[in-house]
Amino acid sequence: MSSMKAQRSAPPLASLRAFAAAGRLQSLRDAAAELGVTPSAISHQVKALETWAGRPLFERSVRHVRLTAEGVALSAALNAGFRTIDEALDRARQDTGPQTLTVASLPLFVTAWLGPRIHRFEAQHPSLSLNIHTDPRVYDLLAGEADVAVRNVGAPSPGLYARKLLDLRAVPLCSRAVAERVQRPQDLAQATLIGLSVGRMGWPDWLRSVGVEGLEPQRTITVDTLPEAIAAAAQGRGVMLGLSPLVWDLPSAADLVVPFKVAAFEAGAYFLVCRKQDRVRPVVAAFLEWVVAEMRADTRRLMRAERGRFLGDDNV
Repeated sequence: MSSMKAQRSAPPLASLRAFAAAGRLQSLRDAAAELGVTPSAISHQVKALETWAGRPLFERSVRHVRLTAEGVALSAALNAGFRTIDEALDRARQDTGPQTLTVASLPLFVTAWLGPRIHRFEAQHPSLSLNIHTDPRVYDLLAGEADVAVRNVGAPSPGLYARKLLDLRAVPLCSRAVAERVQRPQDLAQATLIGLSVGRMGWPDWLRSVGVEGLEPQRTITVDTLPEAIAAAAQGRGVMLGLSPLVWDLPSAADLVVPFKVAAFEAGAYFLVCRKQDRVRPVVAAFLEWVVAEMRADTRRLMRAERGRFLGDDNV
């Protein structure tokens, strides 16, 4: 009798959570990223659940896992249940006390776009305390360091919920005086290149894309943020790589030009990201929808912003 009772007892919640995430994502590695644990921990929890069930729930190969028929049914039921639980807990947490939203964003996005219009969101949510961090480091959303983040990436992390905001292109920018001496990519060998101390994209990738890989500039200047780089370029100190079209919204970029035309160099995109379970929190959902709607309404203007910035255009 005691043996039958043991078999009927529910498996640990950690095993159910691990299996639900792995089943939904069809990946032990992605489930680990979402839950903030190691892939081996997910594998251990899934195997424990399979032992409890007395049958395999995944078909395993060298690089992939795939749910069995029993696994499909259990995964669907568990994920539906956890969504209901998470939504109920989030409503309970948000329905009491003052609300706070912490946003981690890149400095350029805040300075050029979010900052000038965030007052409209605050007016719609007068009781909300809004914290915006512009530290260029990547905040760990899964660890709760921020509620929402704006990131410039090629593709968002599989462990996060993401909304794409704007595609970006890297363009060389400089003052008019510097542009007179830099009329083709090869001329950058006689120029000063302004670079960033952080970030995934820089001069080596761009130079490779225009066929002058390995070019050595006259000298280099390194700064911490794009606004600092723009200020240096506006002072005539050298040539920087700017993120178009957002860069043109900065007043400090008003006198900068693109010295020559080359094929567009894709530089990722801005994504709005949060933890998957947080997207149903009212304050997070409200911020996500507001930013997406504002960007959708503004995209056409932004895409026209580069027009006239090339040296030699009539309306420069």
